Amino acid sequence: MKTPKLILLLAALVILVLVGTACKKEATPTVEPTEVVVEETEVIIEPTEEPTAEPTEEPTPEPTEAPPPEPCAPATEGALAGVDPRGQTVVWWHQHSGSREEGLAGMIAEFNSTNECGITIEAQNQGGYNDIRDKMNAGIATGELPGLVVGYQNDQAFYALAGGLADINPYMNDPYWGLTAEDQADFYAAFLQQSVHPAFDNMRLGFPPNRSIEIMYYNQTWLEELGFAGPPTTPEEFKEMACAAAAANGDGTGGYILRDDASGLAAWTFAFGGDVLTEDGTGYVYNSQATIDALAFQKSMLDEGCAFFFTEGYPNTEFANRRALFTTGSSSGMPYYAGDTATVATEQGKTADVWGITAIPHTTADPVVNVYGGDVMIPATTPETQLAAWIFVKWYTSPEVQAQWAQISGYFPTRASTWDFMGDYVSTNAQYGQAIDLLQFGAFEPQLISYQSVRDLAQIAFNEVMQGADIQATLDALTEEANALQVELMAP
Repeated sequence: MKTPKLILLLAALVILVLVGTACKKEATPTVEPTEVVVEETEVIIEPTEEPTAEPTEEPTPEPTEAPPPEPCAPATEGALAGVDPRGQTVVWWHQHSGSREEGLAGMIAEFNSTNECGITIEAQNQGGYNDIRDKMNAGIATGELPGLVVGYQNDQAFYALAGGLADINPYMNDPYWGLTAEDQADFYAAFLQQSVHPAFDNMRLGFPPNRSIEIMYYNQTWLEELGFAGPPTTPEEFKEMACAAAAANGDGTGGYILRDDASGLAAWTFAFGGDVLTEDGTGYVYNSQATIDALAFQKSMLDEGCAFFFTEGYPNTEFANRRALFTTGSSSGMPYYAGDTATVATEQGKTADVWGITAIPHTTADPVVNVYGGDVMIPATTPETQLAAWIFVKWYTSPEVQAQWAQISGYFPTRASTWDFMGDYVSTNAQYGQAIDLLQFGAFEPQLISYQSVRDLAQIAFNEVMQGADIQATLDALTEEANALQVELMAP
């Protein structure tokens, strides 16, 4: 009975093996079409892979081959972001005439043809400083303003009070359009600081393209004939030499020609260690001990016949004719002193006297010289015009351009590195070279809105003292009146 069951089990097992084998043979056709499909899929994928790879590989190096940024493109960040100065025309009101205007025209033509921004400067002579002041005040009232204008620091205060000027600080300090810290340090500190106004929250209302300084002219040839080796440095030495020249002439001339204007008063105050401005720069202090001492010293020279007044014309003619051993005045007068000295020598048939310049005799360890000169200002117009004006100012005050302007104008540059571009100009102009060493010792007159009127008051006070008025009382009254005028003009 067991044998048949065993036989049946074996038979079933055989059947299962055969069925499994059959199943394997049937699976083969299923695999083959799958392989064919895969092959077809691969053919389809291959062209897809090629275009995907090509654009990915080619654009990758493109940024390194991109063209440079467009010249003068607007800044993308900072206070001046988005302001486009390209193609702007900037009208410039100035006071230069004669050879200075001619030379300036050539410089402007160079800028107009070379600047990458396509900016055009139109320079227009508007007369003197007073004429320009009147036209600016009228322009502020009507809204018709130039893009650039010249003027003194007290003029700036007038314009700023009426909202007519742009603050130059944002332009000078802009990371894209401004001056680097190194460039700013290249300007003589007193020159750059002169245009900052404490009375207007330290706004920078102008920028210095050039400067003059108050200097003393002396006749070296005559000094040596009188027994002196060279010019004085102290008030005592100065008085001794001036008195010797006056004694030599014997007619009331020969010593020092007194200068009675406000710049002269400020210069002598600086030389005696004082200032005519309050410490915070917002008011006047004409009654300090330094001013008192400076006036007393000059009065003593007048009383002793070692100084005299000359009110007709300019003192350079008197200087050239040996009617004055010493005079004081602006360094911009040096060409006239040179010309008059040479002319007198020719007329008299003799060799021209050797002359030079030095600082006003001082009680301080180092000399202190009065610095003055007009600024360029940027009127409040449009952001585009204002930026274009600044770009020109930046070019105009670059060392290379300053060197050109200094030789054209006779003014002093406002940047120390300018001397690297002056060639042999300094060595062939001895007096100009003498003045260079004095530029670092600058102090400046008030930039207050009232100073134009206060200048007249200071001149009156000086003459009153020279005529015998009490020095302390006169200067107290001057200080009080000057400050009252400042308060009045600044009142809303």
